[in-house]
Amino acid sequence: MNIRIFCCLLIVTCLAVCSLHGETIPLTEGWYLRSSDGLAVSGAEVSRDGFSTQDWYALDRPRTVLSALAKVGVYADPYYGENLKSIPGYQDGMWLRHLDDSPFRVPWWYRIEFTPAPLQQDTCFTLHLDGINYKANIWLNGKKIAGADQVTGMFRRFEFPVTDHLRFNEKNVLAIEIIPPGLLPEKHVNTKQLEATTGWDDHNPQPPDMNMGIWQPVYLKTQGPVSLRHPYVDSDLSLPGMESARLTALAWLKNNTNQPQTCLFSGIVEGRQVSQEVTLAPGEEKEAVLAPEQHPELILQSPRVWWPHPAGEQPLYDARFSVSVNGRESDSATLRFGIRSAESYINAEDWRGYKINGRNILIRGGAWMTSDMLLNLEDSRYEALVRYAREANLNMLRSEGFSIRETESFYDLCDRYGIMVTQQLFGRNLPDEALAIACVEDTLLRIRNHPSLVHFLGHDETFPTDTLDAAYQHLLEKHRIKRSYQPHSGTFNIATRAKTGGTRTGTRELWTYAGPSHYFFTRERRFDSAWGFAQSGGIGGILAAQDSLRQMMPASALWPIQQNECWSFHTVTQGMEYFNAVIQAMEQSYGAAADFNDFCRKLYAMNYNSARGMFEAYARFKYDALGITTWKYNAAWPAALTWQYVDWYTRPTAAYFGAKKACTPVHALLDPHEQAVYVVNSLYEAQDGLSLDVIVLDPAGSVLSQDSFTVSVAADGCTRAGALRIPESAGNLRFVKMLLKNKDGAILSENIYWLSATPDVPGASGHKDSVFYTHPKSVADYSGLNTLPETSVESRITSDGTNHTITLENKSDRIAFQMELALLPADSDLSLAPVYWSDNYVTLFPGESRTVQAQTSSGSTAPLRLRVQGFNVPETISD
Repeated sequence: MNIRIFCCLLIVTCLAVCSLHGETIPLTEGWYLRSSDGLAVSGAEVSRDGFSTQDWYALDRPRTVLSALAKVGVYADPYYGENLKSIPGYQDGMWLRHLDDSPFRVPWWYRIEFTPAPLQQDTCFTLHLDGINYKANIWLNGKKIAGADQVTGMFRRFEFPVTDHLRFNEKNVLAIEIIPPGLLPEKHVNTKQLEATTGWDDHNPQPPDMNMGIWQPVYLKTQGPVSLRHPYVDSDLSLPGMESARLTALAWLKNNTNQPQTCLFSGIVEGRQVSQEVTLAPGEEKEAVLAPEQHPELILQSPRVWWPHPAGEQPLYDARFSVSVNGRESDSATLRFGIRSAESYINAEDWRGYKINGRNILIRGGAWMTSDMLLNLEDSRYEALVRYAREANLNMLRSEGFSIRETESFYDLCDRYGIMVTQQLFGRNLPDEALAIACVEDTLLRIRNHPSLVHFLGHDETFPTDTLDAAYQHLLEKHRIKRSYQPHSGTFNIATRAKTGGTRTGTRELWTYAGPSHYFFTRERRFDSAWGFAQSGGIGGILAAQDSLRQMMPASALWPIQQNECWSFHTVTQGMEYFNAVIQAMEQSYGAAADFNDFCRKLYAMNYNSARGMFEAYARFKYDALGITTWKYNAAWPAALTWQYVDWYTRPTAAYFGAKKACTPVHALLDPHEQAVYVVNSLYEAQDGLSLDVIVLDPAGSVLSQDSFTVSVAADGCTRAGALRIPESAGNLRFVKMLLKNKDGAILSENIYWLSATPDVPGASGHKDSVFYTHPKSVADYSGLNTLPETSVESRITSDGTNHTITLENKSDRIAFQMELALLPADSDLSLAPVYWSDNYVTLFPGESRTVQAQTSSGSTAPLRLRVQGFNVPETISD
């Protein structure tokens, strides 16, 4: 269980003076850091006033050790080039134990001085540590508050009574000795997780410090005789009409005194206050519940209902809880919650599907990794990554079990932007099962209020032990968390899906290459097609944005990429050869790259096409296909070629824009296997009287055929519009443009394909000697793109604060193919990030124009410049 000790031993007769309680006092500024190596002093000495920190590192805030050392300049930028390798303690590959001579094998001290305000009568102070890694000894003013036997585990919040140890209106000293993870005897690396700490699998290098340190806030909190913790509002939405919602409000109350207490527990929602008396024995802690059966005010009529984007809006409610003793508020808490119904089910074919507010929903999303390798968990990074998901109409992020249990910022943003979350509890079984359970319980209590949270996975690609599995399910029931649960994320063998919980881990193409037609053409094989639910399906390696590549490594390392140690370092821990199949597929379809720019433009075209094809296949075959959270959405450090839709610099990749195109809410798409055109509707309103134009053009931009269809699509439906007609006289390379409009003439979807007379038909895939391969039956020939004549477009940008309108006009008689748009600051040739584009990688046929919207996260006093460059469009930069 979590440590929740409040024994302040207050005397009840001291309540004559009213005081403010529930105040949080952050301990953010003024921290110092030092290794224990060579520091032959006790915690009592370190935590005394007057102790010298002359040779300590001054921090801007609590950080992990390596993050702090990099911030103050001890080590060169760990993210750039191969700098990380030069940091002592670095090891190649996946590892779980520090080297014997690592400077991070020993404890490190964190120290801060602070002066609290005068103590008011009936006030109890508690010290909170919301996240340390991995163990800690805690000292305050020369007294040991807690030891490493109590304070263990990265995903627990710790709380200690400190009233009797504080000196009010005087200087106080808090010293925390952090003991790192990675001190256990080494076991086979395939276990991947031995301790209740974060891990990185093969996604990026393991930081040499293993993320030891303070990674979440440290603060003091005030409360009176009774404290209030873990507030929660559970909603029961009436279905199918959603006419009403029954709310249950609850919190844990703790008697901090040695006397019985009768207190008043209150909750306010929508201006409605409900209260009830609660009696607590000395030191007792128990759950207090405000239920609609006793408090009909908690039954809301016509509630504002939370939906995932783009299915609906994301209204949120605010609630305030308080507990009072003798008419004086003793503690309080606020929270934000949403009203919605979330459930999942197992269909007749043993696949898992999802329903929101009683409606089926197709899941299209990505696996979420910790947003930063050194745990520099900035709100701005969270904002960019989660908003990008919304902008692309992705509706789920699966929080990976080797990651951290995410911060409040992540879940708050998912609530606000309408992104559902599947939370994995751990990556693997831990030897210390009691500690694993304690971490999971604290995580559940912390995140259970979020409407975005809809499902739990036990472990990644493995079953929890029977003890852990039973404990996870018990905790969900105990804490009234009405979300579905499955024990195992799934295997490659779909025959196991009934045991693992109705999903599979994906296909081998996750690590190799899946072309744009892969998830269509394998329908007859089914096991690796758009069928069922894939927790980790994918398209293979995805190339970071070109400016990000230039930002992460020296110019001399950009080319050639093969046998390039810097490139290899910025892929996965296995190195560049892991993605040989991706490069081979590019060379077979688009031709070998002549230089760095050529490599980028070809792989970007391939990534865009493949990502679009995968997500379109799942839409085309819904609800035989129930969903995919592709591997993976983001990267925790600057990765050149890896699994990523948004790179570490918060620049979206070409694959991101392919996915965004595919997830257009009402969308026209091509089924390349059937050679037919479909219209898919992701909204819960029928779309009637749509007009669809399908135009086939040759590389010169001449129209080969043109067909028009009138289409109506049911709510959340998919309708076949007609066959794709390509004249026999067409050459090897042809383009298909689909333009879908509603009955008022507004454009709903514009989709452009480049096709080859030779179809891209997948074949066998697998791995040999740890190298993955694909053996396609036939390969699409896109080499004709290399002979597209060079052309230019006219472009201009107008800006209004953070909103920017870009106009592109192709006045030539040539196709302008796959133009990437970027905004540049006046003082840099590296593109601004994040930027939220309505469209990108734009293709214009002769005589066409296009308006694209972009939004930046903050206004700029200097005008931004517009850069346009395409497959056959030389770079231009205009003001």
